[in-house]
Amino acid sequence: MIKSNFLRIIATGLAMLLGTGVFFELGLWQWHRAQSTSRAGKIAPSSVPVPLTSIDVAGKNIYTAAINRIVTFQGRYVENYIAPTQLVTGLGYKDLTAGLFLISNNRAILVVRGLHDGSIKDSTQPISIQGRLYPRQQEDHGYSSATTLGRLDPALLAGIGGYHLFDGYVIATQERDAAGQRISGNRVPAPILRQSISGFYWQHISYVVIWWFMALLVLAAPFIARQNKKIHEIADKVEV
Repeated sequence: MIKSNFLRIIATGLAMLLGTGVFFELGLWQWHRAQSTSRAGKIAPSSVPVPLTSIDVAGKNIYTAAINRIVTFQGRYVENYIAPTQLVTGLGYKDLTAGLFLISNNRAILVVRGLHDGSIKDSTQPISIQGRLYPRQQEDHGYSSATTLGRLDPALLAGIGGYHLFDGYVIATQERDAAGQRISGNRVPAPILRQSISGFYWQHISYVVIWWFMALLVLAAPFIARQNKKIHEIADKVEV
């Protein structure tokens, strides 16, 4: 009997430790998710131009550290599109001219060239571009077709030409031809993206509280059970 009680105590203790450890690790995981979400929302923009290929990789999700950076790259346009009803800072909703821009090693990136008002001519000649890098859009602003993009998202161009696409897109602030002459046209502002992550952050924090509360509850369960047993014993004596 003594041995049986001892084994029961050991088993209960091990189960408590296991349950507490699992709930603690789940809370810790959510804590790390909250911190990662917070850091993702505090993207530090930079005004110093850097080569696109030095901070991002084609065929992978855009790096958080690459968002909002001013990037440079060279190549040529291989496809041209209209991006309808895009919200432009200071101008309201406008149709934009965009293009799929091919750089070295069969890699390509989506570029917003400017307003779709005829001021920027299509070109297949070598061009140097400088602009700000943004993550892909999630919501449609219109219908997609062979010549229009419902949202600025390279996923809509997957399979075209077999190119390896960079995630996200660039708003070109300037374009220069092979001679170094600036290509004129009505460009659009390339503002710094401000991400709002408070909702996701507090959602993760709420899970931290829940999981760690469950860990405390597992630790307290034997004591709660003991107290309940004493209460029942007292109640039984009173009834007798």
